[in-house]
Amino acid sequence: MAVPIGGSHMWQDYSNALITAFGLAGLGFGIGKLVIVMGERAIERRHGSEGVRDIIARRAKLETKLEARRADRVRELKELDGAVEDVLRRRKVLERQIEDSRQAGERLVRQIGEEVQGCPCYVAMVVNKYVGTGAVQQSQHALVDPGWAQPQMIEVWARSMAEARTEIERRYPPAFGYAVTRMQEFLSADTPVAKAS
Repeated sequence: MAVPIGGSHMWQDYSNALITAFGLAGLGFGIGKLVIVMGERAIERRHGSEGVRDIIARRAKLETKLEARRADRVRELKELDGAVEDVLRRRKVLERQIEDSRQAGERLVRQIGEEVQGCPCYVAMVVNKYVGTGAVQQSQHALVDPGWAQPQMIEVWARSMAEARTEIERRYPPAFGYAVTRMQEFLSADTPVAKAS
């Protein structure tokens, strides 16, 4: 069976097109390679005899160092933020204490004993039941300050609550009308207040 003449011509056109495409692709690759080589040489001429790869490696190291420095600065900023928050928290506590002190006014705190390390401090509220209760008793206790009609704060350093009560009663005898209304260990929020009996 004979092959039509037009079919052979078609194969020849395809072959020519394929050869032309490969030729153009090779030519494009060659031109691209030439542009790259000329660009590298121009960069080498501009930056001296060092190669472009050396410059890129140096810049990559520089970027790595800059990123490490940035990470260090971020960490330092976080630590400083924490310190600032801590200072602000302490400032609020101090402002609250100042406000409490202002509100306390001229409140007098009496002390018994001396502050000794390892020895707890007890806070007691003491009143004098004879002060301000009647004209006769008032005249009998004219030497006692009228402020004792209200509970007075007393700080006592002692080894135990019982010893603290003994020291208070020695200084402010119940026979003269003094009475402990309540007592607790200083700065222990979880210690229940012991009501005086």
